[in-house]
Amino acid sequence: MARFALKIRDHLDVPERKRFYNERHFAEAAPRYDVATRAMSLFRDASWKARLVEALPPVRAPLCVDIACGTGDVAFLLAERYPEGRVAGLDIAEPMLAIARERNRSRNLRFLRQDMCAIDFPEESADIVTGSYALRNAPDLPRAVGEIRRILKPGGTAAFLDFSKPRAACFRIPRHILLRTWCGFWGLLLHGNHEVHGSIAASLSAFPDRRALRALFAENGFAPVSSRRFFLGITELLVFRRSSR
Repeated sequence: MARFALKIRDHLDVPERKRFYNERHFAEAAPRYDVATRAMSLFRDASWKARLVEALPPVRAPLCVDIACGTGDVAFLLAERYPEGRVAGLDIAEPMLAIARERNRSRNLRFLRQDMCAIDFPEESADIVTGSYALRNAPDLPRAVGEIRRILKPGGTAAFLDFSKPRAACFRIPRHILLRTWCGFWGLLLHGNHEVHGSIAASLSAFPDRRALRALFAENGFAPVSSRRFFLGITELLVFRRSSR
């Protein structure tokens, strides 16, 4: 296989190009993705994902859709939390899905190759939508949030764990340097390429800050339920409820 040579800065401005980048980037990252996420988070990633699922409402038999599911961590937790429900894990990178399917032991869980900007589920069919490190990777974030609203039932819950972007440059710039250096180190160590995982810092340049992200969800009919920051505010868990309008 040819060495991964794409640069994220060449693909951020056009949704189709970012989708192309994401598909190939995560195909490259897939074999060592679990090792990388745990190492980059100093082994806190699993506890953050557990907190995400713990923050969800007690619904007896929900339909849960986990977007950009990767190798399936959150989807497996959802299947365990809601044994009478149905869970669908969606991702565009087939190598990620292959690992998730190999790990899957739950009858109420399936993994599907789908784009979060064009989710193939009926309107108002899902009770819960989740995503870990999903929103930042959306090729077209407003469109993805619109899709999340479309498939959620009125009163449904959306919960996301992602990197949190501060508004002030005095906080943003040091964080960018830290992420570029730390995540890029793991890209070099695991893949021989700084771009793999080091691209996290660059991707945040096109991601809304905390206030703007909440405003985007509000514009799409979501009300905030709760939020919690981790890792000195580098990551954040956000929970929203879709309005009945």
